Amino acid sequence: MFKTIMVGTDGSAPAEAATRYAVWLASRLQSRLIAIHVTDIRILEGPLLADISGALGAQPYPAMLAKVKEIQTDRANEILETVAQICREQKVACETVHETGSLVHTLLECERRADLVVLGQHGEHAQWHADMLGSSVERMVRGSTKPCLVIPEKYRVPQKLLIAHDGSVESAKALQLGLNLATVLKAHVTLVTACQREQEAAAAQILQAAQELALARGFTPQAQLIHDNAENAILHVADTADVDLIVMGAYGRTRIREWILGSTTSHVLRKAMVPVLLARGL
Repeated sequence: MFKTIMVGTDGSAPAEAATRYAVWLASRLQSRLIAIHVTDIRILEGPLLADISGALGAQPYPAMLAKVKEIQTDRANEILETVAQICREQKVACETVHETGSLVHTLLECERRADLVVLGQHGEHAQWHADMLGSSVERMVRGSTKPCLVIPEKYRVPQKLLIAHDGSVESAKALQLGLNLATVLKAHVTLVTACQREQEAAAAQILQAAQELALARGFTPQAQLIHDNAENAILHVADTADVDLIVMGAYGRTRIREWILGSTTSHVLRKAMVPVLLARGL
C-alpha cells in the first residue's frame, strides 16, 4: 500500500507522536521510513544574528553563524537518532535526513520519494495554540500531492476507521484507501455521508453504494447518514462511535484550485482528536 513513509520531525511532543505512529504503521505495512528534520534557513540567514552582532558592539557574525550551525546540526542529529533508535527497536528500515532550507518547501521536495507523509497536528509551539493546526503543517498539507496522515499528540492504535464519503472523486479515493487500510489493520469500518434534508435521496444512494463496496470487500460496515454539514457530521460520528482514525478526501466539492484546502478538510484537521488520513483525488 505505502512502500515508503516520510515523517517530519522537529523534536516536539506532537512530532514524537507522529514519529511513533509512522514507525508503527511502517512495521504493519512492511514499509521503509524516511525521517526528515529541516533546519529553517531563516535561523541562519535572517536578520536576527546580524542584529545581535550589532547589539554586542562588535562584528562576531561569522563566528556566531558557525556556532549556530553547529548547534542546529547537533540538535538535528539528536532528534534523528531518537527516530532511528525507535526504528531499530521495531525492526523498521529507516533513513534519516537533515536538510537546511525553507521548511515547507523542503518537505514538499522530499515527499517526492514517499507514498505517504506523516505530520504532527501541531508544531513546536503547540502549548500556545492548542486549538489551532500548526501553520507549517497546514501549508504542508495544502501543498502536498501525496496522502497525508496528521497525528494529534495523543492517539491509539486504530481499530475503528471512519470513512467520510460524499460521492466526489476525492472521497472515492478515500473510500478505497480506507478499505485497503482497514483490511491490513483488521479494523472495523464506519461510513458517513452528510447532507441537507432536501438532498437526502441522492445522499442515501451515495452511502448505499459505498456500503455495498465495503460489503463486497468483506466488511460489515456501520453506515450513517447525517443531516448536517460534513465537518460537523464527521466530528460527531468520530466522537460518538469512538473511532481511532478518520479517512477523508483532501478537498471538498467547493475546491477552487489545487492549493486551496477544502473548508471541510481544514475544519476536521483543526478539531479532530484522532489521526486524520487525507486521500488525494484520482
